[in-house]
Amino acid sequence: MPKGRTRPANLLQSVDPQRLIDAGRLITALFAILAVYLDPTKPASFTSETRLALAAYFLFALVLTIWPIRRTLDHPLHLLSHAIDLAVISGLALLTDELSSPFCAFLPFILLVTTVRWGLLGAIAGAVAVEAVLLIVGWPDLEDGESELNILIMRSAYFLVAALMLGYFGASRDFSRARLERLAAWPASLLSADPRAWLGSLLGHAADVLGDPQLIVFWQDQEEAAGMVAVWNGGDLQIADVADPALWASIDAELLHPAGATATIRRLLQLLSRSSSAIPDLLPSVRFRAAYSAPFSGIRFRGELFVINPACHHEEGASFTAIIAARVASELERFALMGDVAQAARAEERTRLARDLHDSILQDLTAASLRLKATMIRVPEDARAGLALVNDVILDQQRRVRYYVENVQLPDIDNSLRASLKTCAASLREQWNCEIDVDVEPQQLVISGLMASEISKLLAEATANAVKHGGATQLRLSAALEKQALHLRIADNGCGISGAAPTGCKLPGSMAARVADLRGAFTITHTAPGLSMLISLPLEGNADVRPCPV
Repeated sequence: MPKGRTRPANLLQSVDPQRLIDAGRLITALFAILAVYLDPTKPASFTSETRLALAAYFLFALVLTIWPIRRTLDHPLHLLSHAIDLAVISGLALLTDELSSPFCAFLPFILLVTTVRWGLLGAIAGAVAVEAVLLIVGWPDLEDGESELNILIMRSAYFLVAALMLGYFGASRDFSRARLERLAAWPASLLSADPRAWLGSLLGHAADVLGDPQLIVFWQDQEEAAGMVAVWNGGDLQIADVADPALWASIDAELLHPAGATATIRRLLQLLSRSSSAIPDLLPSVRFRAAYSAPFSGIRFRGELFVINPACHHEEGASFTAIIAARVASELERFALMGDVAQAARAEERTRLARDLHDSILQDLTAASLRLKATMIRVPEDARAGLALVNDVILDQQRRVRYYVENVQLPDIDNSLRASLKTCAASLREQWNCEIDVDVEPQQLVISGLMASEISKLLAEATANAVKHGGATQLRLSAALEKQALHLRIADNGCGISGAAPTGCKLPGSMAARVADLRGAFTITHTAPGLSMLISLPLEGNADVRPCPV
């Protein structure tokens, strides 16, 4: 049944406007001929001239119907055909009772056609042309002693009002078309790991098209319990986590039973009040004039979009909101898909690198260890200790490479950062003949194995640089947890960097890259004598921080 109701509208939309105008002209001429034949117009003395003009006009309409003008709908060449329409209609009205002529009823055809072709400008031009025809036709009536001024005034007012209304629809059509074109030109920005970049670009474009309304988007990964909310207001994007099951249950109900625009504001306030996050702080005080919502659900994400106070008509608000919601849903799916593709590419590259390491470095380390063991048998007793130390370093590196090749994470010793660093420091002390002190606060601090491994590598790189470039014999590492960030202070007793200000110093390349990967920051606090640096690493999202079990 709903499909049947849309068939007439689809049929009209599929008709070429040029064909519709030509068919309307032909039908008008045909019925005029039929009316004049059945009931001849007055005065009777011009009946033959009237019929001759109608016959010529009918042929003109027939020719344009069979061979239409092959130009765009708004091409200026069409002015010629409408000038002929005006001339014929005004001539017929002058021949047949002037203002009282039945042919004056054809004047709205001119007004409708110019509006279809040129929108608001066409409506204005058509109204001016029709008013000019009325003055030309009505002028003799004003001077022949039988004034029909009342007819002239009423018809003029009628056509002016009709032009105003048609101009409104023409302007609305042109504006909606232009706005849809702007909305369809979504920014083609590359997706980044940060949702702020692409989501801000997307919502900013939609807000620019709709007159800078406030946009609120709730979405949830269906594989996870929590979700997020983004608020766009006045060019500013704010994002917060949402972990309220009641809120997502309410959105699920909306997906099944969409609410009307009148209930949207109440629903939005209910969602905000149910949430245990800081969403109300994201929503500034605003006067709700109009609000629209559109739920969305995809393969992986579900959610709802709210548009508050857009600069559009009520009939357009729901449509634009649905379009934007569909775009947000597709971008969320694309973002997740690109992340999965990137992860798969990283896994493939890791597998290839692991294979290369196994076939080259790991085999070379094994061969070197075997050769050292064979050499240790033939050397004097006092030289065996040094070779044994070198062999232990090779075996340790061999173990690390094998863990990587087998994709096995380095284990956490005692599940504590302090124990991990103590073990690493002991190995580095033997390798570089350098005293290394480690202090961790709190001592019962547990982080993930990946983060512990990265910190151990930072300590190893700092020790190597201090001994090789600064001739250091002592190094101290202090690790302290402050506000979900781990602050590492590394200081040595080497020669440092002479003549350099701390602010002008740079971290060694490998250390700088590792700190950047961990989203950390560093500062050189002292340059000479000795070198001191502070490295701050955020733990949120990088490590699981919890007290060590007793």
